[in-house]
Amino acid sequence: MSSLYDVAELAGVSKTLVSRVINGQKGVSDKSKEKILSAMKELNYTPNAIARSLVLQKTHIIGVVLDNLCEPYFFDLIKGIEHSITKSDYDVIFCSGRNSMELKSKYIKFLSQGRADGVIIYGSSLSDEKLIKELSVSNFPFIVVENEVEGVNINNVVVDNAFGSKLAIEHLVEIGCRNIYHVTGDMTIKASVDRRDGYIKAMQNNGFTVNSNMILMADFSVESGYEAVKAFIEKNGTDQLPDAFYFGADTTAFGGMMALEDYSIRIPEDIKIVGFDNDKPHDIDRKLKKLTTLSQPLYKMGESAVNMLISDINHITPEKQKLLYYPELIIRETTRE
Repeated sequence: MSSLYDVAELAGVSKTLVSRVINGQKGVSDKSKEKILSAMKELNYTPNAIARSLVLQKTHIIGVVLDNLCEPYFFDLIKGIEHSITKSDYDVIFCSGRNSMELKSKYIKFLSQGRADGVIIYGSSLSDEKLIKELSVSNFPFIVVENEVEGVNINNVVVDNAFGSKLAIEHLVEIGCRNIYHVTGDMTIKASVDRRDGYIKAMQNNGFTVNSNMILMADFSVESGYEAVKAFIEKNGTDQLPDAFYFGADTTAFGGMMALEDYSIRIPEDIKIVGFDNDKPHDIDRKLKKLTTLSQPLYKMGESAVNMLISDINHITPEKQKLLYYPELIIRETTRE
């Protein structure tokens, strides 16, 4: 394996000049630079990334910390990040927090200690607030995707979840629904809180009163959606159904739809269903109606997060940036008769 010394000897220059060319520094004539590049090519020399990062004080690596890297839901976000990375001179490291605050903090600490030039943090867990506030007073570049924390000046890419709820309720009202119930997502997640609050506000704006019985608690799992709807039916009977269920997540909606089917309740004839996330029914062994839902532009969000973070790393934009995306309503079989 060739060394920097071998390149210098073949090019007939000093190791200092070779180092300057490798690191993109000034002080090398065009003639010497040409000799050095030619020698590097002939020797198939690859610069030592660790040594180069010590000289430049940059790793040219961006870290990405997700709540759960294995969730298919995140694949579009990951694709968007990878697409932007390939157009830059950066590499990327993905880390999965596996829905653990401790593990998420550990990865962020690991990456911020000279192993990456910046970090993209995805997720809107309410427990992330302390971590984000601590990072906001450091000099380490980072961007938060999906979460917002009041009172901190950070790079942010977010979705207007309350606006998504507004679209859902307005669609249901337009097709004749009046008695609309909400089945929540995980209420430890800010996105779920925003979707619930958006539901309440949208209902009130349309002249409807919301009471606590109209909000069923669940999380982001198929099982919780099934149990929430099953418990509602067993308590109220099949003749006391609302006009529609608006679910805070598609995964929860899939479970709710299966519970409705098990009680021979027809979708959309007997009840309309709207979800959120434009997710797919993974690992479900029955065919469900195609779900009306709200889609987030995750691919674009991933691209934007990379571009904004690189701008921050390179001091191109002196001010922190915030980019707000709006979900899109996709009408499918669960609200069409």
